[in-house]
Amino acid sequence: MDDYEQMDDNEILVFPTNFKFGSSVAAFQVEGNSGERKADWDIFLKNNPHIVKQDEKGPQWWKEGVAEKDLTTMADLGLKIQRISIEWARIEPEKGFINHDAIKRYRQIVKKIFSLGMSPLVTLNHYVLPEWVAKEGSWESPNIVKYYHRYVELIVAEFPEVTHWLTLNEPNVSIIMGYVTNYFPPQRNSLFAAIRASKNMIDAHKRAYHTIKNANPNAKVGVAYDFRWDRAANPSDPIERLYTSMVNYFGELWYVDAMIGTSDFIGCNFYTGYFINFNPMKFKLKFPSDKHRMAKTLIFGEEEQPDAYQSDFGWPIVPDFLLNTLHILHHSYKLPILITENGIADRHDKHRAFFILTHLVAVWRALREGIPVRHYIHWSTVDNLEWAEGYTKKFGLIEVDQITGARKLRKSAHLYEEIAKSGKIDIDHLIEKYIEGDEQKEKANEVIRKLLRGELSRRIKR
Repeated sequence: MDDYEQMDDNEILVFPTNFKFGSSVAAFQVEGNSGERKADWDIFLKNNPHIVKQDEKGPQWWKEGVAEKDLTTMADLGLKIQRISIEWARIEPEKGFINHDAIKRYRQIVKKIFSLGMSPLVTLNHYVLPEWVAKEGSWESPNIVKYYHRYVELIVAEFPEVTHWLTLNEPNVSIIMGYVTNYFPPQRNSLFAAIRASKNMIDAHKRAYHTIKNANPNAKVGVAYDFRWDRAANPSDPIERLYTSMVNYFGELWYVDAMIGTSDFIGCNFYTGYFINFNPMKFKLKFPSDKHRMAKTLIFGEEEQPDAYQSDFGWPIVPDFLLNTLHILHHSYKLPILITENGIADRHDKHRAFFILTHLVAVWRALREGIPVRHYIHWSTVDNLEWAEGYTKKFGLIEVDQITGARKLRKSAHLYEEIAKSGKIDIDHLIEKYIEGDEQKEKANEVIRKLLRGELSRRIKR
């Protein structure tokens, strides 16, 4: 590409001038319980009262002025994109009833994003469904594609100024966690339910794509997928390589293949990766639901940890796996790629600066190789409700006291600010200023050098 360069002498990596940095939230995770909303996740949390403590209120974005302050903070960091979602359960809390006050509130948020010089990337469905849809069968309902089309048609008409849309967030995770297993609503634990729900999700996306394009032919529409492109623990073993490819395909790329014909870009949510060890003696009759790892279906074998730091979830920090994922997506689909989520659960902000820095070096390396990554959108703007984990996992650039609502910008956010405002990664400066401890500084240097050389991380030897 001809609009960026690498200045080797000073170890400064320069991003394209049109490359944008941003942050992201999902409505249900940040809005709190104010206002009218009847969602399947509300029922799930009510039935599992241990997830959210009685005095935990969350970031409270539904209250006027709260979201606006956090968005201003993001703009002050130099960010140019804000990913948000619109909650169907607020727009249509009862079947056929449209809550225009909810539309008004989302319009205030979108207007604020534009006024701050940022562009919104709007997700139409981020896991959550209205309670009335759930009662009819959730994504298995024979009517859900029709209902979803009606909702999408309304939202697109109400927000003609929005030009970038995500029809679904992580359909692969929704299916595995809610239908194959019982960790998320609707807790079906049925492979046949998963197949029915997958078909409806795919059909709903395709119809939504055409609805948006009919309203605005210049709009850009895609899906945000969870990618955890695992690697064979023994790459010299052809059977293990084949098995790993199958796990990756059916856990992730199968959905991309089904929807790629109605996508203008690929949304990449990336957090972690593992090595996969094929072992036919490890056959499982049930698909596992390990809440401390990203959703993945392993029938034979087990996962092995890379030699890497870990998040508070126990997920390895493996930026080279992101680079590998970007390679696969580019060579498989030849579409622009938006990194729609990338972040770390890190309560004490111990590794977030390391995470952001090394993953952005991986993105830069991908750009250098000609991979069309357009944006990097960090997860998350604020600490939020991490689904079935409640408020225990802290992803935010902004630290939030979930009881008082008090905000504090984390130190790692200032590293992100320096990169976003300058469009550059000054490696030595950022390591020295933001990476804590000599051991972690040395590790950051090691990981970055390997990324720039295109080397891959090692698994932990047992």
